[in-house]
Amino acid sequence: MDWPTTPPIAPGFLELSEVLTALRAEAGDDISGRPSDGVLAALATTGVLRLPIATEYGGLGADWREANAVIAALARADASVAIIVFLHYAALSRIIAYGSDEQRKRLLMAVTRDDRIFASSWSEPGADAAKQNISTRATQRAEGGWELDGAKTFTTGAGVADLYLVLAQTGEGGAQGSYGRSNQGIFVVDSTQPGFVVDGLLDLSGMRRSATGLIKLSGYVAEAGDVLTHSRETPEAIGHPHTLGLTLGAVALGVAEEAHDTAVEVGRRRDLLESPLYRHHLFELGSQLAAVRGVVESATGALGDRTGPALTAKVFGSETAEAMCRTAQALAGSAAFSRGHALNRLAQDARALTLMGPPNYLCRELVAARVLKP
Repeated sequence: MDWPTTPPIAPGFLELSEVLTALRAEAGDDISGRPSDGVLAALATTGVLRLPIATEYGGLGADWREANAVIAALARADASVAIIVFLHYAALSRIIAYGSDEQRKRLLMAVTRDDRIFASSWSEPGADAAKQNISTRATQRAEGGWELDGAKTFTTGAGVADLYLVLAQTGEGGAQGSYGRSNQGIFVVDSTQPGFVVDGLLDLSGMRRSATGLIKLSGYVAEAGDVLTHSRETPEAIGHPHTLGLTLGAVALGVAEEAHDTAVEVGRRRDLLESPLYRHHLFELGSQLAAVRGVVESATGALGDRTGPALTAKVFGSETAEAMCRTAQALAGSAAFSRGHALNRLAQDARALTLMGPPNYLCRELVAARVLKP
């Protein structure tokens, strides 16, 4: 019986083969903790970095459904790179929504013209998942602009990204939002400027090539034009990508597709596809994959604010993908639990997704709170 594999999903006008070939060639090579320069160059030359930017700024003008599709396709080959691209798109969505005309032109064209990569830097040691309590400070300068001081951890893309959206405290008090507070601001930080330091990468169990690490800001000067949001807009800006349907569930979809197809290939290599029991396991994996695909596609299909569907896709997708990876490992045998096995890498990546911000427990609270609102 012929068991077809699931093809990568991507918009027809974007050629991903160069990126996917580069990623496949580096599969399992996670010693450096980051993607190679060759992969980063491929993201630029194929147009992945400029995908959701409007054509007037030199982008490809894709919608957020297509952005999710590209993220899923990348995640099949390397979830770590898919996460970097997801966070890049999330940062672009905030610039598009909250930037001034001057900021949009300058920052979006930094991507389309100079291939610069964006990252977001919210998390800190001891800060809660909703980013209500952070210690990084932004102090207004008498001569204009702001001075940033503080340390961030779990910054994905550290040392890979060129520009960072940094969350910092701008004053005391402030109203609490779903994410962050109104006494916080989002600042565009350029990694080439004085006062910015990448302070090492973390040795993670999953997402090992995501360049997740620590950054330090010491006397970093952000000019007035580097302030993306200030005060009451900050909490809504943090959560803005979800309102569009952009979701980490897309990364989970790519992981789930790869786990499913790996299980099929294992069965083919071991002549197990004629076994009714093995086929039944594959049926279950296929039905779970279809469910993940459905929730991810529904995230951008919803009308209005898509936060609920986007967060639901993240929770359901990551947890289902993790379960699928464990099933595929059991089918493949004990070798699939070794550190270097592709299925073990996929399982660790899926587990990491459940913990990435907002972590799944917070996603559940945020969605439930929306349901309970009168």
